[in-house]
Amino acid sequence: MDNTSGVKKGTWTNEEDNLLKACINKYGQGKWHLVPRRAGLNRCRKSCRLRWFNYLNPTINKERFSEDEVDMILRLQKLLKNR
Repeated sequence: MDNTSGVKKGTWTNEEDNLLKACINKYGQGKWHLVPRRAGLNRCRKSCRLRWFNYLNPTINKERFSEDEVDMILRLQKLLKNR
């Protein structure tokens, strides 16, 4: 799916994920305006940054919440509401 600016939108492919991972491993995080060009991606810098921080970063903990964490979340929600 392409838009008028020529930047790809929509679902990321495994190939794009691998290109982004390789770029981050080589150059590190930061200077996101350079990442699409360095990685050879036809994506905007924001899309690359969000894909890395929300899905591909190996430090992301994707495990279930512990009972203590769930209890804390519920108590804080009750205390603070949606502030």
